[in-house]
Amino acid sequence: MTTNGTAKRGLAGWVRAIVAVAIVGLLTGVSLWVYTIERSNGQTQILMGDSNSPDRLDIAVFVQKVDASAQELSAQVEVHPQGKLLDEQTGWLKHDLTIYTNAIKGDTLSFKQGKNISVSDLKMALHEGVVTDYPFDSYSMDFGFVAMVGTEVVPVSVTFVNADSFFKIKPGGQKHDGGSLEFSASASRSTGTMAFAIFIMVFMWGLSLAAVIAAWFATGGKRGLLWPSLSFMGALLFALVPLRNALPGAPPIGSVVDFSAFFMAEALISISLITTVVFGFHTERKNEKKKQQEEERPPSPPVAAPPPPPMAMTAPMGQYPPNPPMGQPGQHSGNRPMWTDGQSYPR
Repeated sequence: MTTNGTAKRGLAGWVRAIVAVAIVGLLTGVSLWVYTIERSNGQTQILMGDSNSPDRLDIAVFVQKVDASAQELSAQVEVHPQGKLLDEQTGWLKHDLTIYTNAIKGDTLSFKQGKNISVSDLKMALHEGVVTDYPFDSYSMDFGFVAMVGTEVVPVSVTFVNADSFFKIKPGGQKHDGGSLEFSASASRSTGTMAFAIFIMVFMWGLSLAAVIAAWFATGGKRGLLWPSLSFMGALLFALVPLRNALPGAPPIGSVVDFSAFFMAEALISISLITTVVFGFHTERKNEKKKQQEEERPPSPPVAAPPPPPMAMTAPMGQYPPNPPMGQPGQHSGNRPMWTDGQSYPR
């Protein structure tokens, strides 16, 4: 029986270990699967505009950063002329090229004939979004390009690529008329950013509830000033600030994450700490007064020892009758000697 019970317990332990490893592996696999989807979406190249015309201008827009606080998008623009726009011998521009955009500063990209085309920087404005909605904020933006060689409008195609890992950017409706191209796009927090921000909010609530439980344990049992509990709550109070500042995207104070978790957690921990100190101080003072009163109280008189138990009464010497003479039967009851008055006496 003992051998079978030990074998069953060992088998159950192995089963639990295998199940735990399987759960961890499943969660890790799901997380990596989400990462793969997020990565593929971020590296997707979206083609828009007139890509069939042989004599066109290909523009590649690489989004570098979405700055929600400044309400702007930073991008790099690469220009690739095609067909008759290039000199067949040198591979450079055959004529002067000008690209008009709707950037924040109304940037106009100009490239001279016979010169190498360099990469240009653009900053686009964000619309319809509030940064304090973090991590649930979203924005929209508009892009517009018009290319001209001299006074002639050139067909344009745009390849859009998002390189900002903190945002998901999806181009929307487009409109191209002749040589102009206009399209809109929407930007929202990436899945990784959203998951991390929600985890931090839940974690803050868990830490604050832990502080409340520690305060309830210290004050409910009237244990005085418990320095381990006070140290724990004090460390939590100051640890939440760098934890909050570690959120990706550096949201400003007063965001949704603050009102839904950070402010409440700081308030609960502060109240728990102050309550524990006040109640602990009151309990310590009460215990000190009680101890002082016990020390000042006069000593009690010693308690008298109880009297010893009474001894068994015995007959004094000479009150027992003498033994009958040898050979003379005495009065007795059975084999027990008797008094002369007929009463037996003890042996």
